[in-house]
Amino acid sequence: MRREFHQTHTVRYDECDCYGNLTPAAFLRYMQDIAALDTEDVQLEAEGYWIVKRTIISFTAPIKIHTRLDLKTFGIGFTRITAQRGYEAYIAGEAQEEPVVSANSLWVFVDKNGRPRRLPERTAEIWHLDNARPQEPLVAMPPTPESEPYTTEATVRFSDMDVAMHMNNAAYVEVLDNAAWEAYAQNGLKPEKTIPTARYYDIEYAESMRFGEKLEIQSWFEPQPTTGQEASRIQSITHNGKVAVRAHSRWHWQGEE
Repeated sequence: MRREFHQTHTVRYDECDCYGNLTPAAFLRYMQDIAALDTEDVQLEAEGYWIVKRTIISFTAPIKIHTRLDLKTFGIGFTRITAQRGYEAYIAGEAQEEPVVSANSLWVFVDKNGRPRRLPERTAEIWHLDNARPQEPLVAMPPTPESEPYTTEATVRFSDMDVAMHMNNAAYVEVLDNAAWEAYAQNGLKPEKTIPTARYYDIEYAESMRFGEKLEIQSWFEPQPTTGQEASRIQSITHNGKVAVRAHSRWHWQGEE
């Protein structure tokens, strides 16, 4: 049977948006944390570290402040240099057949210079106690729209960095969400008048940004947000003209309560 690692967490005030709902960026941090705890638990020692290349998250419902979540992570599939993880979150104490959040992420094992290297010995054996499986195929990112994007800028801050001294994966999501709201505001859409809830978030990391580097964020909305409807965001983050991050997210929009 496959190995699973479990953790219980209560959603904190600072992990929620202005509507009291858990943010996608906060859930990404849960994923990073439980993956690290799982790796520490098996005492997997190797010269190198893990970086995320792709993350896909599906939300079935908003998660309110102070909700207790039962979280788990498990291995899905492996190649020589990559590992695919699954994640699920359930409301603690409630009988649920399906998770309230499900996700998977593709990790690459790299050396101290950031070059991919072979996974540590026993990786597949540890997370698949039967037989290692191929990785699940990932859906293709939507193509970049031909229309002009809304463009904003940002700078990698000290608080955006992680222990590898580059911009943390969740920090990119915060930059993307803030850029989207700057664009919404230009069209008269304010947080006080509408409530978006995340349904899906897919983010692909191509480059690791460093402290002080300048970022340009492009955002497209298909269609423009409308109360009672679901709308998609297609976004990219570039540095010196080179794409560092691509993202596709879907949001359900409703009027103020």
